[in-house]
Formats: sequence, C-alpha cells, structure tokens
Amino acid sequence: MRKIGELKNEKDALNLWSYLKTENIETTLEKEEDESWSIWVSEEDKVKVAQKELSEFVANPENKKYISVNKSVDLQSQVEENRTSTNKNSRFKEHNLRDRWSTRVKSPGTYTLSLIFTCIGVFLISGMGKNTEIVGQFFISEKFNGVLTEFLSGQFWRIFTPIFLHFHIFHILFNMLWLFDLGSKIERNKGAKHFISFVLVVAAASNVTQYFISGPAFGGMSGVVYALFGYVWIKSKLDPGDGFYIDSFSSMFVFGWFFLCLTGSMGSIANWAHASGLIIGLGWGYLSALKWNWGSNK
Repeated sequence: MRKIGELKNEKDALNLWSYLKTENIETTLEKEEDESWSIWVSEEDKVKVAQKELSEFVANPENKKYISVNKSVDLQSQVEENRTSTNKNSRFKEHNLRDRWSTRVKSPGTYTLSLIFTCIGVFLISGMGKNTEIVGQFFISEKFNGVLTEFLSGQFWRIFTPIFLHFHIFHILFNMLWLFDLGSKIERNKGAKHFISFVLVVAAASNVTQYFISGPAFGGMSGVVYALFGYVWIKSKLDPGDGFYIDSFSSMFVFGWFFLCLTGSMGSIANWAHASGLIIGLGWGYLSALKWNWGSNK
C-alpha cells in the first residue's frame, strides 16, 4: 500500500476515491491530524496511474468525469452513514492505517506461518538437530568436496533446505520470532509472490555463499532473517511511504548480534550466510526505494 498524496477537504477526497474505484484502482482514505485526507493505493502496480489521476484531479477537480461519478450521491450523507454503520458492504469507510499496520505485525502471513511450521517440524523430527541421518538430508551437500555433488546430480532442492535446520532451542526461537515479525511485514505489505521470491533468492544465495567459503555443515533461517531485516530497515529509512517500520532498539539489537557473532564468541555460526543475507536485503530494499524515489521525482 502506497500513499500518493493528500487532499485538503473530504468532498474532494471522496470524489477522487469514487472515480478511482470506477477505474479499478482500490484506494483507502485516511484523515490526518490537520483535517486533510491522505490517499493510499492498495496495489503498487497501479500507483503511477493513480498519481497521474491525482495530478489531473488537482488541476481540475470540477471536471465532469469526477462529478458525473457522484452526481446521484450525497457524499456527506454517505460519509455519515458509514461512520455510524457496521455494514461491511458500504461504499466508503474511514481507516486508520497506522493501526492497520500494527495489527498486521501481530498476525503472520500464510507463507510466513508455513515456513515457521516447517522449521519447527524439521527441528522435531531431526531430534533438535541431533539426528545426523535426517540432518544430512537437509544439508546443501553431504560431501566436503566443494562441488555441490548432489545438486549437480539433480537434487536441486538442497540449495534451499538448509534454512529449515536448527540445532538448539535458542537457535530456532531467535529465528522464528524474527521471521514471524519481519516476514509478516513483508508478506502483508508486498504480497505473497514478492515474499516467496525474496525468500527463495536469499536462501539460495546465502546457502551457496556459506558452502563455498566454509563447507556444507550448517543450517538455519538466519541468512533469510538478516535479509528480511535489511530490507525492512533500509525501506523504513529511504522509503517510509511504503509502510515499513522498525524501532531503533530492534535495529541496534540485530546489528549488535550480527557483529557479536562475527567475533566468534558465540561458537560456530554461519556468518557468511548472515552477511550475504544482510547485504542482499539491504541492496534489494535500496534498489526498491531508489526506483520509487526516482520515479516519483521524474
């Protein structure tokens, strides 16, 4: 969901909202503290079209194409009706998007939850990472020859499966809590297709990086978690209009934990998976923000 601008009065906001609806552009209106109305577009691929329509509306709000949409509608009555009605099929409803985002974070997306359940399942059936026979089936390779033998023989899934392995209770708790929080934000805000593509790219890249530098004996969702964090963190800094937010304490904790692991004081850690995941997340988020900011300033 993306904010495309504001209108000073309610009637104009409703006129534009109604017109955009006829153009199959789903939007939401939010009343700001200064009594203006923010316009938010639900689908990112329609943002540019909606921005163009907003510019045209601001230039000529009395254009007959906007007025004709609402010529038979008493807009003020419609607003009052919807404020006092619980009818879910009503044409307009005032929303507080800040509350919506905070609610989204509390409930995971479908695919985020699926990843969490899969990790917990693998953790249990592998005897908390102690059953070497089962664990070996999830390693990127069971050979230390640096050639990805199994992958080259057709077991393509092995470049992804290490993310499901966890070796002690703190390991899985840490990763699942962050996956719950960060994964849900991205899945809910950017959609399931974007989220799954993100996870697959990061899983493959971070696992392969760790393998070629340190060998096949590793596992965990941490590389993906650091990528999710990097993406959300950089987007919150450079593209806050996209609805991502992470508090400063959480940011300091994750960065601090990353550097603490690099010291080696926490034992055997897949630091190269962490580093590559973080770099990919930061880069992906930066390019996304750059694309948006460049496009909005053209």
